[in-house]
Amino acid sequence: MAAPSPASKPFVVVFGGEDFLLDRERMKARTWVGRQVVTVDGDGLADHELVELCRTGTFDESLRVVILDEANKVKGDKALKAYIKEKDENDIATILVAIVRSEKLPDVWAQAGKKGRIIERPKLKTWDRNNEVVKWIGEEAKRLGIRLAKGVDDTLFALVGHDLGRLAGEIQKLGLLVGRGNEASLDQLRLVLAPSPSAEAWQVAEAVADKDFRRAMNLLSTLYKSEGDDANVPIAYALMKQIEKLMVARFMFDSKMPEEDMASALGMHPFRFKNSLLPMVRKHSMPDLIKHMQKLASLDAGVKGSTRSKRTLVELAVLSIASVAA
Repeated sequence: MAAPSPASKPFVVVFGGEDFLLDRERMKARTWVGRQVVTVDGDGLADHELVELCRTGTFDESLRVVILDEANKVKGDKALKAYIKEKDENDIATILVAIVRSEKLPDVWAQAGKKGRIIERPKLKTWDRNNEVVKWIGEEAKRLGIRLAKGVDDTLFALVGHDLGRLAGEIQKLGLLVGRGNEASLDQLRLVLAPSPSAEAWQVAEAVADKDFRRAMNLLSTLYKSEGDDANVPIAYALMKQIEKLMVARFMFDSKMPEEDMASALGMHPFRFKNSLLPMVRKHSMPDLIKHMQKLASLDAGVKGSTRSKRTLVELAVLSIASVAA
């Protein structure tokens, strides 16, 4: 992967909801030629500690790049705002690359972006006719120097889904098979792709929130096949987080808050909020959500304790929440 071009600004701010693409930007920064690379995680880091790190020079006065992951979790912003304000736009001895894992850009990082460069990597949409993941598959193939025959991109998405990391891996294998500059066919795709149904706890929780109990149970079954009883606790946690988010959103919805303000409060892009979360919110009443949370609190205690038939408890909770009419 090519290293970033020489910087002309002191800040690079990358934000959005597509973690794989954020990780790719982080890895690009790690390969910055001619600079000493320092990496730090924003979770638990105070802003004055970050400022001190950025101001600390190297022993041999070499150029540096400080890569800050989870920049949205840095505690405080007073010292950081002052540092950004005082920073000369031509001072690139130390470049700060901030990876903001949020669809909403916090003010402090928007301020940094004005003195540098802002790169947005939003969650790719798949719920309308313009499937952005399918489009990305074609772009990734082109980046690797291969062409895709008709239907390869759609078939790859149908078999793998939205997991960009796995998609990138499958495209890379396809490139090794056909060779740079050549076209990959559906038959060649089948040679490198070994479809293996997979599911994550958050996918189960989203299906439950959408009241799609058939999909929820299918995902649940797939998850148990791969994880066994180890899936019980993550599923209970994911369900609680999802219902908590719905409760917050439902409260704002019932208070007649504008959609854009609701999206902002939840740290979501307005378009994604309107097309993904809001339809789920409308399917749940606040009294039902409160009952669901009470059930999930009992479920959480059950799956962490010595209760037998924990999987049965999880399945009953999933069916109960996904099938109750608002």
